[in-house]
Amino acid sequence: MTPENNRVPGKILVTGVTGAIGGRIARLLVAEGRVVVGLVRPESDRSLLNDIDIELVEGDVTDLSSLESAMDGCAGVIHSAGLVPGGGASEEAFHKVNSDGTQNVIAAAISSEIVRLVHVSTVNVMPILPGVTVTEDAPSPALPHAGYDESKVAAERAVLEASKGLLNAVVVNPAVVFGPGTRSSARIIRAFVRGRLPFVPLPNRRMSMVYVDDVAHGCILALDKGARGERYILSNPAITISEFIDELAAVTGRRRPRLTLPAWLAALAVGTLWSIRPVTRWRPPVTVSGVRRGGTLYDGSRAERELGLGYTDLSDALRATVEWILAEPR
Repeated sequence: MTPENNRVPGKILVTGVTGAIGGRIARLLVAEGRVVVGLVRPESDRSLLNDIDIELVEGDVTDLSSLESAMDGCAGVIHSAGLVPGGGASEEAFHKVNSDGTQNVIAAAISSEIVRLVHVSTVNVMPILPGVTVTEDAPSPALPHAGYDESKVAAERAVLEASKGLLNAVVVNPAVVFGPGTRSSARIIRAFVRGRLPFVPLPNRRMSMVYVDDVAHGCILALDKGARGERYILSNPAITISEFIDELAAVTGRRRPRLTLPAWLAALAVGTLWSIRPVTRWRPPVTVSGVRRGGTLYDGSRAERELGLGYTDLSDALRATVEWILAEPR
């Protein structure tokens, strides 16, 4: 059976279910009345899943046999597990989890005769072209940045190659994800809300972002409606950093910082903040590489046209994110 334009029947396995994206996918699937299995590592904190009707199975993407057990009786898989930048993972760890782990997911899905696999990739697998709008047709860079980017490029290539054979797979490529539960991408929002953003970096730089709920919706729509072997960028229309801060100011009632920093000065300032981090114990909301590499734009309209995805209004998404941040223990 090929499920294009049809709802995938039966149980759905979600990897990375304790993460922001995976957890939201599981909630939305349960809300639709679907039977959901969540893959959790033995040491994972499962407390945020206590209020939803989901079967939890212990396993790890680095353990093929645990994946095969978890997929037993499932019809679909949404693979959202992975290591992300900012957590201090080594290059070896990125490849073990993101690349080799995805190879295991592919092998288990084929042996389990899974109807449809959705692989949650990233726009980081696409070329860095500041100021240029990139679509799904853009090729992956021949020499991606080592670590996270390289591991995700390898993972996506493996999924797309497998989709030419025995695996019915679709790829989604989220832009920078923000919203409740996100950590790395929410740092600049958290810094603003806490009054710790002294300046607006690169105010005129346009950026592509996407709300975590929209990513979850996009994954489920790809599960049911995505075309085999294709990928779908998930991204709101681009917005400048200055406009983003203005939206935050409107939502929170806080004044925006008066100072703005151009790219070269922002890189210098951010580099200094990172260098004194052992003393301040404060994690800057952006990295030097992020300052230097940012500015590539991503077109998320294909997911709207072909999957029927509707993107959440930015002010509504920011309001929900701010409420989550304010509810966090200080």
